[in-house]
Amino acid sequence: MSGQPGYPPAGYGQQPGAGYGAPPGQPHPGQFPGQPGYGPAQPVGPGSRPPAKGRTGLVVGIVAGVVVLALAGVAGVVALDYFEEPGGDPGEQPIAECDLSADLKSQAHVSSFRLVEKPSEEQGSLRRANCAWGQTRGKDGRDPRNLQFLIYDYSDFSAKPEQNTEQAESSYDDLSAFANGLPTKPAEGLGDEALLVIEPTARDTVDVKLIARKGTTVWSITYSGRDKGIFSDSPMPQGEAEAVVRKAAEELLAKS
Repeated sequence: MSGQPGYPPAGYGQQPGAGYGAPPGQPHPGQFPGQPGYGPAQPVGPGSRPPAKGRTGLVVGIVAGVVVLALAGVAGVVALDYFEEPGGDPGEQPIAECDLSADLKSQAHVSSFRLVEKPSEEQGSLRRANCAWGQTRGKDGRDPRNLQFLIYDYSDFSAKPEQNTEQAESSYDDLSAFANGLPTKPAEGLGDEALLVIEPTARDTVDVKLIARKGTTVWSITYSGRDKGIFSDSPMPQGEAEAVVRKAAEELLAKS
């Protein structure tokens, strides 16, 4: 009898599994995962490492986000520059020699005056004035403009009128000499002699100078500016610049 001394235990000599089944979900002896009857896969428990996932989508998303932010930043800077209006405060009261009409200031988009050099009051000397008209922020538009002119008055240079006229003629010739090799055109109907000069500048600006003499006084008038664009600036129309310097010359020469 089993369990008695001298007898083998119950089931001795039987093959494993004979008459006994493996617990549900567990393999029978000799079975391996993937074989029929192995049972369903067990869920991953806490602390188990999940399967590795591809990171391509994550990297692409990050790069796309950085590009969008960069483009937005550039667009913001461009927009701010385009809509920003140049200029400063209204400036100071102009002296009589430098004053201009309201129509001309409106045409030239300038209203802020600054006296760069005050003419000398000493007798027997050259009266030289340097007048600058810039823009008032919020009044003269967003396209930069600047009108500046030098006045050389030799009327009291000496006691000899003929000598004073000769000094003015010499000054006009010296100023005109700087135009050698540059595009020029005569400015008819302005004083005793006058010349328009197109000065070389950066590619997005234009400078037009008008040199004129009337008797013992010489003027050198320069108007410069550019037109703003969304992506790049461009020179203001040359015809606009020529019209401004000519009108300025007409008003200034009328004072002499």
